[in-house]
Amino acid sequence: MSKPNFMLCERCGGDLKIFKEASAQGVRCADCGWSVVTTHIEEIKLDEVEYSVSCVGDYKSEAHVRVVSDVAGCNFLVSRKKLQSGSFLVFVGQAEEVLRVRNALVSVGIECNISPDFKWV
Repeated sequence: MSKPNFMLCERCGGDLKIFKEASAQGVRCADCGWSVVTTHIEEIKLDEVEYSVSCVGDYKSEAHVRVVSDVAGCNFLVSRKKLQSGSFLVFVGQAEEVLRVRNALVSVGIECNISPDFKWV
């Protein structure tokens, strides 16, 4: 059985391979390099909602204090005081940054809450 026309290079007849790199996607000929490319922007990058991330962690845990310090942009002592206070606002930003912050917090066992509802988890 022959291959469908649409998966063969129009220049040399070679195999076309589908690719997705950064914000581009398309097909590229494995033999001659001919390609057709279009823009592909992930939905999370288009989300303009401002999200708030609050968290609760253990102020005695060095890992918790270090992650809070990193995502909140404050020093170790300030982070420890924030963790002692209970639930607090640690970050405000757009979806892509919030996902990074959430993943960092969760990776060390910190409970976090994102508002409004965050569909990117």
